[in-house]
Amino acid sequence: MIAVAGAVRLRLMPMPSEREKLVRDINSLKESISVAWMDMISKPMTAAERGELRRSIDSLVKDLDSLRSKLDRLPKTQA
Repeated sequence: MIAVAGAVRLRLMPMPSEREKLVRDINSLKESISVAWMDMISKPMTAAERGELRRSIDSLVKDLDSLRSKLDRLPKTQA
């Protein structure tokens, strides 16, 4: 919000495009995968914990691949 001479003006931000949303979601998933891998290598875990974390990472990677496919199918002119 911006105050100007006693009046209040709102700064409106444009809605993110589908491409921007996908890029944001992809970056978020990449960060989640990185954090999960760091958890796996940085502390001792039982075999069950490692298996659960691997399944979680595999699920994140599948989601990431799906989002990348969606991004590739978007028109290139949409920024």
